[in-house]
Amino acid sequence: MSEKEGLIRVIHRLATDEGFRHQLLITPREVLMAELGISGEIYDALLAVAPVILAGGLFMLRGGGSPDSDPSIEADWGGWYR
Repeated sequence: MSEKEGLIRVIHRLATDEGFRHQLLITPREVLMAELGISGEIYDALLAVAPVILAGGLFMLRGGGSPDSDPSIEADWGGWYR
């Protein structure tokens, strides 16, 4: 439970503490490692999956549907291009 509490504390500080946000922009690795109590290897692993998490979040915010603006267009996956 302490890992979740640490993450919640960081999120709360991001929302309320201007100095913390500024420091996080300057030295994100050191700040997050100190605040969350994680090692450099864990930080690097989190950094590696951040683009995937961000892309998934943006996909879900958009509604998770097809990027086509015309719903009458249906994809024929595996068929020949017409």
